[in-house]
Amino acid sequence: MQDRILVAWAVLLGVAASAVAVSVLVARRQARVLAAPLEDLSQHCRAVTEGDLTARAAPSSIAEIDQVANTHNEMLHTLSELLRHERDFTSNVSHQLRTPIAGLQLALEEGLRHDDTRLRPAMTEALATTLRLHHTVEELLRLSRPRDRAPTSAGTMPAAALVREVRERWHGLFALDGRRLECDVGEVPSDVRVAGRPVTEVLGILLDNARVHGQGTVEVMVRDLEDALAFDVSDEGRIEGEASRLFDRGHTESGFGTGIGLALARDLAAAVGGRLSLTSNVPATFTLLVPVRRDDNQRGA
Repeated sequence: MQDRILVAWAVLLGVAASAVAVSVLVARRQARVLAAPLEDLSQHCRAVTEGDLTARAAPSSIAEIDQVANTHNEMLHTLSELLRHERDFTSNVSHQLRTPIAGLQLALEEGLRHDDTRLRPAMTEALATTLRLHHTVEELLRLSRPRDRAPTSAGTMPAAALVREVRERWHGLFALDGRRLECDVGEVPSDVRVAGRPVTEVLGILLDNARVHGQGTVEVMVRDLEDALAFDVSDEGRIEGEASRLFDRGHTESGFGTGIGLALARDLAAAVGGRLSLTSNVPATFTLLVPVRRDDNQRGA
């Protein structure tokens, strides 16, 4: 009887061990079946993060995972179409603007060849404005392409020359309104260079806001922070409302403007590795921080 009991227990233990082994094998196989499509979906998401918008998640044998993958693929397709339409719109607008701007520039240059002292100053100013508009369109088109956003040495200019150009452009407009524009580059070294066109555009947007919405004297101050320059644009007015919403596209204060200027200025600053922020509500002061490039020849001298 004792031997029979031991044999029965041995059989039961063997059956139990076999069941456990079979369960482990089945569980591992099911885990691999579940993990494979999830790993594929993870690799697909990583490829999309790195910029490959053509990547698509492959179907699997699991309905729930396939539903997630299909939804993700549809979202990615919609996003790709939106980006394509945006790129096409940018290209079309730039193409359509280039031709009339070039024609206007040629017409003004032809007009300047005639010796008319009365029209020459106005036509010279109109030609300079046309050239600035042309550079603005080219810069916006360049910044719309992510791979071309980084400024090159050919696209930089001395900070002092940039501020002088900005002052020449805006001094007359403020004078017509009976207001003053003061610019000071402080002790910024002459070898310090910044991304010319983007910084000029950002300062232009800030000065235009100060002219339309600000009060009193407008000041542009430049501070040297070694690896960066700080451009402070201030006036004698005050900023109402939430500072965090000023840079939201479409947000306006008191119904003025379209809510695009400050959002565009922030994007232009970020495109060159800088940052634009509101540093004071009273007096209204915006600060643009931009990285600098130093002239190696002058620095070595």
